[in-house]
Amino acid sequence: MTTTTSPWRTAPARARLLACCALPLVLGACGGSSGVPESSPTALSSDDAVAATDEPTTEEAAPTSAETAPEEQATDEASEDEGDGEDEGAEDLPDTWATFTAEPPPLVVEEGELDDDPRVRAVGRFNEAFARAATADDPRDEGWLATLDEDGHDGLVEVFAEEFGRAYPGPLPFTPLQVTELEDGTWSVQGCMVTDGFSADPSRSDDGMTGLEVSSIEYSLVDDPGAEGDYLVEALYSGTINCSTTEVETRSW
Repeated sequence: MTTTTSPWRTAPARARLLACCALPLVLGACGGSSGVPESSPTALSSDDAVAATDEPTTEEAAPTSAETAPEEQATDEASEDEGDGEDEGAEDLPDTWATFTAEPPPLVVEEGELDDDPRVRAVGRFNEAFARAATADDPRDEGWLATLDEDGHDGLVEVFAEEFGRAYPGPLPFTPLQVTELEDGTWSVQGCMVTDGFSADPSRSDDGMTGLEVSSIEYSLVDDPGAEGDYLVEALYSGTINCSTTEVETRSW
């Protein structure tokens, strides 16, 4: 099953009322060093040479700036080469760095705490009706249509496109963990869903319920215009809840 992300739903509790889900990006500039100009010593002219004396001397003349000792010259050349390497490395460094926040901790909800919430019950009706419609390979199944907002039908069919025609042994498994009212009057139900491994391809004997995969999912709900106090599912999005420790119950018909 493939879920989508709405442009305004990008935070753990979503971009509006839900607390920041988008990982904050912290940028810091990293400056580079400029190259140091190189220069060679200027040779002395004949007028600058040391005057000869009549008496021989056993002392060796100290090297002038133009006659640098071999050891010192080698040291200077090594220092220049090392400096050039540092400059080249600094130029290769990126101009910006990115730092990401850690994954949010799992939500802890008491068993049955959200069972009586009308938004959660609406999601339960949707999941059961969808499983029957998918098994029947009927995206226009009347029972399923009754649980969703008609304007969101095409988007929901696109989300579940690969599931129609697969055999579901029971309702789509989902554990609700959070219910939030958004500023535009819609509702968000977030939780953990079995998104792979629950249904089977009836045309393949080797495709069964193995390796259940659980993912964070968000349902978007709107008021049911035909029944006061009830709700309809209008869209599904990738959620931002940590499902690493959440158990999702599966049940058969």
